[in-house]
Amino acid sequence: AALCLGFALQAHAHAAISPALGVKGTPVRNDAQRPQKNSECGNIDIAKNFDSSTAVQAAANGSFVATITNFNGGIDGSRQVTALVDPTGTGKSFVSADVLQNGDKNPNDNGSQQLVVQLPAGSTCAGGASKDKCLVSFTTAGGFGNCVVVQQAAAASGKGDSQSTAAAAA
Repeated sequence: AALCLGFALQAHAHAAISPALGVKGTPVRNDAQRPQKNSECGNIDIAKNFDSSTAVQAAANGSFVATITNFNGGIDGSRQVTALVDPTGTGKSFVSADVLQNGDKNPNDNGSQQLVVQLPAGSTCAGGASKDKCLVSFTTAGGFGNCVVVQQAAAASGKGDSQSTAAAAA
């Protein structure tokens, strides 16, 4: 039984993006999900966790920074991601987002990297009680990932200058 449990844990999760939806503090291996179509946040209850999860602040130009941590090397622990954004925060209206700074596709070791993502031009985050949050689903090249809540600044327009982008990437 212990051997089966060990294999189940190994197959469960290999990279997570923080701050992760429904996770207090830094994500651990078991916090990563397997995002899929119609279940982009894995098995996390979006409605229950959306407003209570730590949100990443988007810059005025719509870019934001998140951190990916892998728990094993190789493609299985890939830190390279694709991103989808749901401006409603419900998990039902995802559209593609541009990853401006990505992680390593095939890392040799465990570690963390910053990701910089651009919300689609003209996006207005309207989710949550504050009506200014988006839900972002990340999926690694290895098929793991999770969702992150992003809070949009009141003046965000989806456009910005190079100083805002540089500040968001810093």
